[in-house]
Amino acid sequence: MHPLTLPETWFSLDSEQFTKLRSDVAQWIKGESSLTVKIKELGIAFNVAVLAQTTLPNRALLHPALPSQEGSALFREVLLQQGDVPLVYAQTIMPDTTTTGTETMLTELGNQSLGQVLFQSPQAIRGDIEFAEVTPTSQLGLYIQQELQQTINEPCYIRRSLFHLNRKPLLVCECFLPSLFQ
Repeated sequence: MHPLTLPETWFSLDSEQFTKLRSDVAQWIKGESSLTVKIKELGIAFNVAVLAQTTLPNRALLHPALPSQEGSALFREVLLQQGDVPLVYAQTIMPDTTTTGTETMLTELGNQSLGQVLFQSPQAIRGDIEFAEVTPTSQLGLYIQQELQQTINEPCYIRRSLFHLNRKPLLVCECFLPSLFQ
């Protein structure tokens, strides 16, 4: 089941689709700061629950936003939670060469937030933010409803950004779960 399949159609923040979003949803999507910091500011105990971390053949064709022709990549999936309540599902794809040298520590994050690493590093550069709607019948939508027990009554959105850490690419995708807006 992991890694979960993400949407295929993505939009930029200057698209007509973005202007139609609820303002609270739009604020989370376009936020430039670390989601870890934003969730910690909400109060209650913040934690990261690792769902899966595995090296798989690079599915670059499914992720055209990741400019890599490498044979494999590390897929990391986590939940950013307040206590036991998942607020964000995150999936990061790191090509093999991204996790070499000083960036080997990316493979050993465990329950640490990737955001803490990226937003504390002066060598981290974030590309444009794109977003997509998560449909209730998609693999991710079904996971949210069945495994996380969060009903999708209103549109659910995911964003992605291509980061470069010391010029090494990694694709970070973050889905804002229904519980975040309750």
